[in-house]
Amino acid sequence: MSEGGDFNRRTANYHPNIWGDRFINYNAEDEIYHGAQSQEIEELKEEVRRELLGSGVDSLSRLKLIDAILRLGVGYQFERELEEALQNLYDAFSNHFYNIEDNDLYHVALRFRILRQRGYKVSCDIFNKFKDGKGNFKESLKIDVSGMLSLYEAAHLGVHGEDILDEAIAFTTAHLQSSMAPQVIHALRQPLYKGLPRIEARWWKDLDFARKLPFARDRVVECYFWIVGVYFEPQYSLARKLLTKMKILVHGYHDESKWFHNNYVPTMEEYMRVSLVTSGYSMLTAASFLGMDGVVTKEAFDWVSGKPKIIRASTIIGRLMDDIKSHKFEQERGHAASAIECYMKEKEREGVSVTEQEVHEELYKKVGDAWKDINEECLMPTEVPRPLLMRVLNLSRVIDVIYKEGDGYTHVGQVMKDNIASVLIHPVAI
Repeated sequence: MSEGGDFNRRTANYHPNIWGDRFINYNAEDEIYHGAQSQEIEELKEEVRRELLGSGVDSLSRLKLIDAILRLGVGYQFERELEEALQNLYDAFSNHFYNIEDNDLYHVALRFRILRQRGYKVSCDIFNKFKDGKGNFKESLKIDVSGMLSLYEAAHLGVHGEDILDEAIAFTTAHLQSSMAPQVIHALRQPLYKGLPRIEARWWKDLDFARKLPFARDRVVECYFWIVGVYFEPQYSLARKLLTKMKILVHGYHDESKWFHNNYVPTMEEYMRVSLVTSGYSMLTAASFLGMDGVVTKEAFDWVSGKPKIIRASTIIGRLMDDIKSHKFEQERGHAASAIECYMKEKEREGVSVTEQEVHEELYKKVGDAWKDINEECLMPTEVPRPLLMRVLNLSRVIDVIYKEGDGYTHVGQVMKDNIASVLIHPVAI
């Protein structure tokens, strides 16, 4: 504390704003343009519905259509039709109506991923048929790049105890690394399920919208992305319920401040109890519910306050990935101990010496376990309406994307600039 009682506040030396007034500008013509397309959009939506539920469409074609719709980020427009189509696919899967198709790795993995990510409890045992007599995945699969990539993406929806999916990730990663295909390179860096849908829609280029959605038009797809970005004004009566969570957050900040000023390194148990609060993810989850009329009730906020498993898992992902990527910078400018320092100190008390890399590996294991918790909580029947769970899932995806290469929140590099520009600036290329 300096003379006069003023605090000498530590500075972070953040880089200046990189966008200027880019997002302040407003063009009324855009609103007129999009409004003029409403009739055409409704007509195209009807065509999509007919494609989803029409007879005479084989299961693989329907799955590809569903996959394309979900990747475009417009699935919310067809919730009833998607659920009916997926229920039919699930019933056929459960009753073993498939036969020859089940020998196609691409098809099997795509069906597993689509059903699992929508909450259906499909068994991963279906992948055992792609193993040899020694219990290993068949070496002949490595020439099937599309099948391997489909299996890789599906395996990220595993839950606890599904060892075959962990093996699938290791197997496919090892063999896909030699591929030079842009879609494969991107997937290995950012698995689809853990990525942000708006950003991922810019990829799998591989979707071939013109072929899988032959009724789509450039301006209509662009309009869909514009509509999907609309955020409704929050209901302020519900916002008041966030005050309690804000108070808890501030108390957590106070505890961390005391640790810093007293040079105290807490145990991992102490650290996680406080830092899971100060990560802000529980409060962000509650805040993200605002404006979801018809879905969010008082009970929904009570559910958040009850610390359900999925929110705890989300906060673990946020806290630990943040610590892994940002603790060096934070310690340089002066900050309370992170999970890295707490874990190393705890091992030191036990008489065990560990390297920083070993700590990172241990914390990444905890992150992996947290993702499996999230996957389990999204399976039906769910504790709360699925749209609420999707908010938690998407917040976890934000962390995975931002902290994939480094602390992209504090130090916005080219990757994050490109991500933001792809969602908010550049038009969608068909």
